[in-house]
Amino acid sequence: MRTNRCLMIVVPVLCCLITLGCSEQKMADPSEAVEITGVVTLDGKPLRDAEVTFLPADGDPLVGPALTITDSKGSYTMSVNAPRDYKITVDRMTNGGPNPALKEYQGEATSLKAGVSKENTSFDFDLTSSK
Repeated sequence: MRTNRCLMIVVPVLCCLITLGCSEQKMADPSEAVEITGVVTLDGKPLRDAEVTFLPADGDPLVGPALTITDSKGSYTMSVNAPRDYKITVDRMTNGGPNPALKEYQGEATSLKAGVSKENTSFDFDLTSSK
């Protein structure tokens, strides 16, 4: 009898917790994806083999980052999951680590930004070496 009473309390509580924990989070709508292009230069020269990352400025994990590598002319093309404001990081590994010449464009402290929309899809970045 005591076990039945306990089950009558525990089962509904567990069902509620499972329902709350499994609530559907809506991922970015694939039809909202935007293809973007651009050129990255460093001190006026194309920055080849650089990692360019677009991170949602609001930190939305459901949109997530987009990453690509520049070609020999510093050009890149990628698709971001949704139109919005992005922070951009740029790095090119040297000697197995981050490039010190690009330190102001790496990580959270990056000064690079882009407002991506269906109409605004080209972003060139003319970078200057950090001293």
